[in-house]
Amino acid sequence: DLPGRPDIAIRKYKLAVFVDGEFWHGHDWENKRLKIKTNIAFWIPKIERNMQRDIQNNSKLELLGYKAFRFWGKDIKNNLESCVQEILIYISSQKIP
Repeated sequence: DLPGRPDIAIRKYKLAVFVDGEFWHGHDWENKRLKIKTNIAFWIPKIERNMQRDIQNNSKLELLGYKAFRFWGKDIKNNLESCVQEILIYISSQKIP
């Protein structure tokens, strides 16, 4: 029920984790948008709406006191340990009674 429907939410630490697909969420968008060749009128606005919604959801989460982490799918696949480390550093910095 959190904004953006995070892939992982740890309420105790007010932590929301998203794993964003590169195509759907506009990874390297300025370059990738030029490579879209079919159904341009649909895909470009669709992906740009997704990107805007990600920003809005991050802001909504922040207003609720949450920290949002967004990782690209390829980063999870290729650098899982560093992604987990980022989350652990955040958790260890929180003061939970």
